[in-house]
Amino acid sequence: MTQTEQTAPAALAEEADAGRLEWIDPLEDFHPDKPEESRVIVDPFNHRKKREDGAEDTTEPDPGLIASVEAVGVQQAPVLRPQTGENDGKLGIVMGQRRMKAARAAAERAVADGRKYRKVRVIIRDDLKGVDDEALAGSMVENVHRAAASAQDDLDAAQQLSLMVSAKRVPKARKAQLAAAIGRTTEELDAAPRVAKIAPEVIEELWEEGAEFDWVEQADYAEVEDVPNALWKLEQAKRKDADEGNTKRGAWRQVMQALRTEKAKAERIAATTAELAKKMIPVIGWPHAWQYSTARPVTELESSIGRPLTEAGHNETCSGHAATFDPADGEVVWVCRDFKKQGHRLIGSAPDAEGDGETAQEADAEREAARAEARTVKTNNAAWRSVREVRQEFIVDMCQDKGEAPADVKDLVLTTILAGRYAYTHYVNADCGDRLSTYLKDANLKHTPADVVAKLVKRTGVKRYWWLLFAHIAGMYEVEHMTDEAWRGKKDEFGRRKPIERQTVEWLTFLKAHGYSLSDVEEETLATAQSQAEEKAKQDAQRKADRERWDREREEARLKREAEAQQQAEEDAPAEQADDTDDPVEPPHSDENADADAADGGQEDDEPAAEGDAEPGESDEE
Repeated sequence: MTQTEQTAPAALAEEADAGRLEWIDPLEDFHPDKPEESRVIVDPFNHRKKREDGAEDTTEPDPGLIASVEAVGVQQAPVLRPQTGENDGKLGIVMGQRRMKAARAAAERAVADGRKYRKVRVIIRDDLKGVDDEALAGSMVENVHRAAASAQDDLDAAQQLSLMVSAKRVPKARKAQLAAAIGRTTEELDAAPRVAKIAPEVIEELWEEGAEFDWVEQADYAEVEDVPNALWKLEQAKRKDADEGNTKRGAWRQVMQALRTEKAKAERIAATTAELAKKMIPVIGWPHAWQYSTARPVTELESSIGRPLTEAGHNETCSGHAATFDPADGEVVWVCRDFKKQGHRLIGSAPDAEGDGETAQEADAEREAARAEARTVKTNNAAWRSVREVRQEFIVDMCQDKGEAPADVKDLVLTTILAGRYAYTHYVNADCGDRLSTYLKDANLKHTPADVVAKLVKRTGVKRYWWLLFAHIAGMYEVEHMTDEAWRGKKDEFGRRKPIERQTVEWLTFLKAHGYSLSDVEEETLATAQSQAEEKAKQDAQRKADRERWDREREEARLKREAEAQQQAEEDAPAEQADDTDDPVEPPHSDENADADAADGGQEDDEPAAEGDAEPGESDEE
């Protein structure tokens, strides 16, 4: 190789104008809303400029960029150039407008918190003064290249950072600072390895659909992307969290759990279908209106001589044997594809195949209603068990709170312990360490040995004492009042369904007040309990009204009887008096008169006196 060949490449190399460095105070030198008072302005030929035509404003920094600047400052120096004309003496931002605005926002926050803020190191390109076309081209190149950078490049870098953090066991504070430096949260940083495994087409789909998912959400979506309507459901959940101000992804977690359950069900159905294919058992679709189908579940059929059919016996003897999957839980339901053709009949139906058409339709309707109720129970049972995981994750988060417990937490703890209800004593006397170890994230508490509990209390700050007790009470509510049947009420000793427990409603309402996002089945449970309470109140009011009416009627009847008795007494009194007045009153007689009367032979007084006899009152002498 000749000397000329060796030096030729170097001779072709040309130094570019690097400009000069200068420090800019983002508060003193840069006033975006008052360019006339600002030393630094946005260059008129900046490609990323605010539009006035209603288009989306891309000049404002996002929270992630502001957080990054707060954490590590502006790492990539903005490019400025001297201005001409009416802005002579000022500096115009050619590249880095959003970084400058983020620096100002970070500085304003720092001043408000009483902290120091960072100045921004910028590059001044004197060579671009008055060269508008080159300034515009440089701005466009930067932004076009920025847009072309793929999300996967971002994720690969974040994954490396995440691995470094994990390997070096970086303290939480430093980890949060590193996450902020790239405009992410620590939760997103932890999710980076999951996101890095996402297929590029999945990320492209999210971009094309305009889904503004962070890394955690992208990783979650990639997990359930095959479930129908997963993207739409997750977008709705994200919007709900935003509308409710739920920073713990409450609605998102509920939807994700439901989608995971749906995915697991689909995978179970696919695996079972493959097994059935090997056994040469056909699979039919689920008849949503069985009365209009020739198929019937084997459990509803009996042979022509009245013997109930079984899956094994039907499989061996009937060519119509098949399987379908209950959409409520994905479990296999064995069926006969054409039970009438195969000579089967419905259990409880008349031996006469023709029978009464109207009666047969009523029986079909009753059976369909029973199936519908069974599907509802299966669906809600599955949903209730599934949501338990999300609810307990929320309880774990509550129990990790480092601050003082709010008043309602203390009230709940004291009321439960001091009331000494049966459910609490039953829970305490049972093995309650399992929930305690789960909520406090301490496996040593599983069987609550005294020495382990003592160590736990000793290393726990006084402010967190209430949270230890809350974990204990939360375990009681979950074990005693959130059982599989809690969503519809337990059965009593006679097998009768009781109303939903008051404690179940109390617990869900309490968690909701602390930011827990209720699932559909939990919302339905509260609504049912409210309906039951209203119905009970209505019945109690009716019973009270009936009692009051009966009491009023009895009182009125009593008063009526008394009035009638009084009236009768008043009517009887004058009659007795009249009878006493009409009776003749005989004058009193002396014994002599009585003797005289007797001597006269009982002569009446009104007869005339005999001649020669003296008149009464006359003496013999006269």
